[in-house]
Amino acid sequence: MKTTAKKMISALFSAPQLCVIAFMAFAVSPSARADAIAFGQEISIPKNTASGTILARHYITPQQACGASKCTVQGIQAYPDGGGTPSTSTVITTNVSGISTRLWINGRAYGTSYPGVAFTQPIEVQLLSDGRTNLGGSLAGVHTSPYYYSLNIKENFNSTFYIYMRGNITPINGTCSVPNQTVKLPKTLLNRLDRIGSTAGTQSFQIQINNCPKGYNRIGYTLDPVGGVIANSPGVLPLTGGSSASGIKIRVENAQGAPATMGTSVTVAGYNKAAGGSFAIPMQASYIRTDATATPGTVNGAMTVFLDYR
Repeated sequence: MKTTAKKMISALFSAPQLCVIAFMAFAVSPSARADAIAFGQEISIPKNTASGTILARHYITPQQACGASKCTVQGIQAYPDGGGTPSTSTVITTNVSGISTRLWINGRAYGTSYPGVAFTQPIEVQLLSDGRTNLGGSLAGVHTSPYYYSLNIKENFNSTFYIYMRGNITPINGTCSVPNQTVKLPKTLLNRLDRIGSTAGTQSFQIQINNCPKGYNRIGYTLDPVGGVIANSPGVLPLTGGSSASGIKIRVENAQGAPATMGTSVTVAGYNKAAGGSFAIPMQASYIRTDATATPGTVNGAMTVFLDYR
């Protein structure tokens, strides 16, 4: 009698909470060489957040900054409180107590400086909690010329690009909570994953978002794979510690089996500003074969759930 050894794989997938308030993105309408107005609307923000927490992000494309796909910033002037004396600090105050701002280019923060840096990806204007009491109010600035940043961009032929900020900050008492959880996928035979892209061992789970207070205009969540997003592999998590299999990873999917959106804020459906509440987001996870050669063993992956508020 001929017997065949069963090659098994197993997985442990964890989705830990990280109580960080971050990643609020606002759309920017590109127009060549126009000054930028960041935010420009009502922004509801948790009142008590740790100093340094990113509260909001506004993106400015190269097309908007210089009318091309690549811009070169020769000089930057950063103005605390929207005017006055320039500062070399990479974090400057706004005129709203508790809220500071930071200019982020190519993964680096800049104050007043002459960096000579080129960018092809959007630059960011960030709002940060700075440890002062968040009293709310308008971001418009307190000086005669209330811009927060001025950029000398080579492609603009000596014309200065100004970054203003608008919008009203409303502090809200309280945030939602996301409990940690571990999702165990069933053991699966390796021969069920017979080609690249094949999946098996689907396990349903839910992301729980609990006890959201009233008052926010929008609450969103962002799924962030531990180890980073894998290019051209939507929803796939990098292997984490304790993994012994190779060529196999875990893919996180929505309830319909489509790859989950990673790295982008998704609105929590059903949240109502007047009511608040708790919400369950149905998801599922599966093994996925990612390489031509695969070996059995344990497959571990993890992702962080970030919450953002507006």
